[in-house]
Amino acid sequence: MSARHALLAALAAAAPLVAAAPAADRPAFITAYDAPATREYLVYRDQMREARVLESVAEELNRALELPATVTLRLAECGHSSTRWDAATRSVVVCYEFLDAVLVIAGSDGAADERGEQRFSAAVTFALLTEVGRALTELFRLPAAHGSGRAGEDFATVTIAAADRDDDRTAGAVVDFLELALREPDSGFEYLEDRGFDRARLTDVACALYGNSPTTHPDFLVRGLVPPERAARCAEELLALAKAWELALHDHVRGAAAAR
Repeated sequence: MSARHALLAALAAAAPLVAAAPAADRPAFITAYDAPATREYLVYRDQMREARVLESVAEELNRALELPATVTLRLAECGHSSTRWDAATRSVVVCYEFLDAVLVIAGSDGAADERGEQRFSAAVTFALLTEVGRALTELFRLPAAHGSGRAGEDFATVTIAAADRDDDRTAGAVVDFLELALREPDSGFEYLEDRGFDRARLTDVACALYGNSPTTHPDFLVRGLVPPERAARCAEELLALAKAWELALHDHVRGAAAAR
C-alpha cells in the first residue's frame, strides 16, 4: 500500500510524546486475515499479510487516535465485491471478492503492469480508508450531513491528498481506477453500486486531489474530470474537508484529554 497516511501521522505528531504507543489494555485497531474458502483468494491473504498492509494502517491510527472500543481491520470472503463497516462486530471488512474485481479493472485498459499495480494499491487504499472514516464517524458520533459513507470518502480523499504532497502516486492512480470502474457499469463490481458512487462523486474526489496539487494533476482538467469553472475552487474545497476532519477528530487525538 503506497499511501503513507500523512494526515494520521500529523495527528499523531501533534499528540504528547508520552502517548506515543497505545497500552496493551487500551482499545485499538487490530488486524485479521481470515482464511478464504475459495483457494484462488489465498494469494491475496498471503501477500497482503506478508506486506503487513492492514498493520501499516492500524499502526498509524493507533499512534493518532484514542478509541472508545477496539476495531478490527479484516480481510474476509464475503460473497460480493465490496467493502463495509460492520458496526455490530466493530470490523472494517475488505472482501477478497473486492480485491479480485479491483485487480481485473486495474488492468482492463491494457496499462503497463506497473500502472496496474499502482491502481490496485490505490483502490484498496481508498476503499480501506473510506471504511475507516465511516467507522470513526459512527464510533465518535461525528456530524455527517451526507451520511457516514460520504464522510468516509472525504476522510480517504483528505488522507490521500496529504500523502500526495510527498510525491506519492496514489492520488492519480485512485482517480484512474475509479474512472475505469465507472466506464464498466455491467462489470459486476458491487463496490460503486453499494455506495451510489457516480461520475459526480468522482468529480468531487478529483477536484479535491487536483486542488491539493494542480501541477501534479493537470490531466484531470484535460480529461474532463474537473470542470474548468470549478478548478479554481478545488483548493478551497479540499481545505474545507481537511479542516472539518481536523476539528472532528481534535478531541480524539491521543493525549488530547490530558492536554486540556
